[in-house]
Amino acid sequence: MIVYILRRLLLALSVVFATIVLTFSLFFSGAGGNPAYQQCTTHCTKSIVKALDHQMGLDKPIIDQFGTYVEGLVVGRDISSGGVSQRCTAPCLGWSFVQSQSVTTMVGQVLPVTISIVVGGAVVFIPLGLLLGVIAATKRGSPIDRFVVGVSQVVGAIPYYVWALVLNLYLVLIWGVLPAVQYNPITQGPWQWFTGFFSIWVIFGVFNALAYVRYVRAFMINTLSADYVRTARSKGVGELRVIVLHALRAAIAPFLTLIGIDLAGQLSGSIFTEQVFNVLGMGKLSINSLTQSDLPVMAGTVLVGAVFIVLGNLIVDMMYAVVDPTVTLS
Repeated sequence: MIVYILRRLLLALSVVFATIVLTFSLFFSGAGGNPAYQQCTTHCTKSIVKALDHQMGLDKPIIDQFGTYVEGLVVGRDISSGGVSQRCTAPCLGWSFVQSQSVTTMVGQVLPVTISIVVGGAVVFIPLGLLLGVIAATKRGSPIDRFVVGVSQVVGAIPYYVWALVLNLYLVLIWGVLPAVQYNPITQGPWQWFTGFFSIWVIFGVFNALAYVRYVRAFMINTLSADYVRTARSKGVGELRVIVLHALRAAIAPFLTLIGIDLAGQLSGSIFTEQVFNVLGMGKLSINSLTQSDLPVMAGTVLVGAVFIVLGNLIVDMMYAVVDPTVTLS
C-alpha cells in the first residue's frame, strides 16, 4: 500500500511539474506578451521597455527565468515592481503588475469564497444525489423512478447558468424566499457566513444533485443485478442491508470518480456561480485577469486549479480501496 501511495504521489508531482512548465511556457516565455508593457501603458518607448525587461529579469536566458520562477514557488523570490524590490514569499505565484500585489495574496483572498461554495454545495448534492439515485434504482419503472429521472432530464437540458440566474432573480432578489448572497469570512461570524452562502448552496447543490441522479441510478441498477447481490438476498440478508452494504458500496466507486474530478474542477473556478451571485472567487478572478491581460494572475489561477485537480484524483484513488471491496492498493 505504501508503495502504491508513493507511486501515486510521484505521478501527481510529475503532473504538477509538467503544468508548471506548460504554464511558464504559455504565460512567461513571451508567447503571451511582454509583462513590461503592463508597467508603461502610456509613453512607452523601446528604451523604457528594455530597462523594465532588465529590471524584471526578462532579458535573461529563458532557462534562468524558469529557474527563478520555480525557486519562487519553492522558497520565494524578490520581484522588482515600479523600481521597488518586493519580497514574494513561497509559494510565489508571481506578481500582478496591474494590481501591484502578489498573485499568491490575491489567490489567498478569493480562495475561501470558492472553497465555501464548492464544499457547502457538495454537502447538499452528494447525499441528495445518492439518495435520489438509490430510490430511483430500487423503485425502477415505478412512478417515483419516472418522476425523478424526468425532473433530472428536464433540469439537465437547460444550462446551469440559466437556472442560477432565474432562481437567484425570483427566490432571492424578488420573492426573498432565500437570504441575500454576500461573503462574510467564517472567522468573523460563522452564522453570517452560513446565511450569506445558503442560497448558493441550495441552488448549486440541488442542480448538481439532479445531474448525478441518473449516474447513481445506472450504477445501482448494474450492481443490484450482480451475482453477489442475488447471493446475499438468497441467504436471507435484509433488503436495506443488501442495498447499503453490498450494492451501494460497489456502486459508489465510479460515483466517487465523478465527484472527485468535478469537485477539483469546481475548486479551480466556479465561474458561473461566482458571476451570477456576484461573489469574487477563483473563477471571477480568472475572468477579471483575462479581461485585463494580467498574465501572472492567469498563470497563478491555472496552476492552483491544476493542483486541485491532481489532489482530487489522488484522494479518489486512495478512497477506492475503502469503499470498493474488489479494489486493493497494490
